Amino acid sequence: MSVPAQGAGEGHSTSLDRELQSFTIELFDRVGGVADWPEPESPGAVVVPPALAKEADLPGEEFEVSTVMRRGALHVSLASDFLDVAGRVLDLAIPRDGSFRIGERYLTSRDLSERVARTFVWQNARALPKPAEPGHAEYHIWNLHASIRSEDVWERLFRVAVNARTGAPVDLPDIFQEPGLAGDVTEEPSAMPGPSSSPTTYAAAVAESKRRMVASSSEFVRRIEGRMDRDRKRLQEYYRALSREALGSKRRGAEPPSPEEVASRKKAVDLELRRKLAELGENYALRAEVRPIVLARVTLPVLIVPITIQRKQARRLYHLFWNPLLRALEPLSCSRCHRPTFSATFTNDTVDLLCTPCSETA
Repeated sequence: MSVPAQGAGEGHSTSLDRELQSFTIELFDRVGGVADWPEPESPGAVVVPPALAKEADLPGEEFEVSTVMRRGALHVSLASDFLDVAGRVLDLAIPRDGSFRIGERYLTSRDLSERVARTFVWQNARALPKPAEPGHAEYHIWNLHASIRSEDVWERLFRVAVNARTGAPVDLPDIFQEPGLAGDVTEEPSAMPGPSSSPTTYAAAVAESKRRMVASSSEFVRRIEGRMDRDRKRLQEYYRALSREALGSKRRGAEPPSPEEVASRKKAVDLELRRKLAELGENYALRAEVRPIVLARVTLPVLIVPITIQRKQARRLYHLFWNPLLRALEPLSCSRCHRPTFSATFTNDTVDLLCTPCSETA
């Protein structure tokens, strides 16, 4: 089942609304129900088995679904309790834990020295690769919800796959859409790692999600900043006019105010302007958040290339991975920012790997 992957804001139908609509239809179809919901702009209807309706605490055996809040309808939104409802439905109808296997893939020849030379750039070190050996690599596939809240809301879901051994984010295809995927009931699934038990992949997934969030939300941020600039300009113009009025009375025959009164009025106007500008900044402040929702752990057959990196007199062993789904070598991970990179710079004594931005600030 595919999880909605992107969206922006509220109001008219967005890409997130459409993906939530598709997810909802597929969700209830998978658990023995029926969802009739042609357009996300209009409410739809769902029918589910009586036992599921009771155990999952659904609105009833027959109920409406809608992307906007409606009395008696299931509100399908990331801002509502819809994900909790979907979680209860999935807990009851679909096993949460499972073990899967993908059929063996052709792993190409073991001499990958030319591929390594074409793929990687070693900026300040000598690289000595050895012949590749077949093995398995574990990948943690994180699904994270990213949001920015201000005077408006931006949100999106990111799927980030991280090689658990290298800590590098890898642009894997959707594993669960791969042909040949089969349930493996011959062994019990091991414990699912979380942020505490898998700090390296979690930190790498969050760092990658933050980079994607910055790139994807640039238009939203520009729009919010534009609104704030316009509102700030209106406030400043309004209070400049009040400040000019404080210089004297417009009433005919009235005595002009004393210098002390003028100074007092101007001070009051200035203080009120600063208070209004502070309120404006608070209203338009950007509050960003990235939180994990789902984690899947997958093991794939790979070719592993041991490679010794020599920086001056220091040496360190790294491992490169040739991925059969990508049919390419995977990137390595920056030791500081977790950015995936094919252009590596190394520190002198510990031979830590740095990406180009981190090496320029080292």
